[in-house]
Amino acid sequence: MSMVVWKVVEILVEGLLLEGIMMVKLLLMNMLVILQHQMEWIILLLQVVEKRGMGMRQRYETQMNMEAWLGSMKMKNMKMVIE
Repeated sequence: MSMVVWKVVEILVEGLLLEGIMMVKLLLMNMLVILQHQMEWIILLLQVVEKRGMGMRQRYETQMNMEAWLGSMKMKNMKMVIE
């Protein structure tokens, strides 16, 4: 009788272990999916920040070019006024 009980307990434990392993596997898969979505969001945010930085850099360079151009125009006008 005890051998039968032991076998039943063994089968139950194996079943619980397998079920536990499946649960852990499902949890890990869910975590991977969540991490994938988080990585996608992080990459998207990095792209937005990078584009914004590029836009600011271009705007700054344009502003510097305009200031340089206007500065040379001012210098020419001042020379004309002085002469």
